[in-house]
Amino acid sequence: MGSSFWKSATALLIGVGAVAVALWTSHTSATPGPVPVGARLVPADVAPGAQERHALDMIGEGRRTFRFDTFGDEAFWDDAPKLHRAIPGAKLGGVGPGLNPKAALEVGLKVDVLALTPDLVRQLQANQVNLDDPATTVALLKLDAVVCPRPRSTTWSST
Repeated sequence: MGSSFWKSATALLIGVGAVAVALWTSHTSATPGPVPVGARLVPADVAPGAQERHALDMIGEGRRTFRFDTFGDEAFWDDAPKLHRAIPGAKLGGVGPGLNPKAALEVGLKVDVLALTPDLVRQLQANQVNLDDPATTVALLKLDAVVCPRPRSTTWSST
């Protein structure tokens, strides 16, 4: 191989090395050191507790988004499977046998116990709620206690 090849290879190697050193030193100089004990991590003009309140607000907003935001998929759940008619079943003005709470839980739907009324919680604890009846599922849906896809229609009837 000729000397021009080695000159080019050496120049390339030096160039790559120089870039690597430049990147490494710029990274290490921008990396902060340890935080001294007692140092303020927030600006002095931020009210005490403001960040905690903001963090809790953000957690609440995330929970509301997870629970209630449909991300525009209402038409998907209404148009094809017609959930608003299938869940209540024929006895309640819908179609088919309906979906009882036991079956809903078996397919992975969840109940938000914080959305239940205190009276309903007592009835559930005393085994006084019929978990084999689609009417119970409809009642839970009306309380917004079922974590599930949200159809556009919330009348839970044959409409």
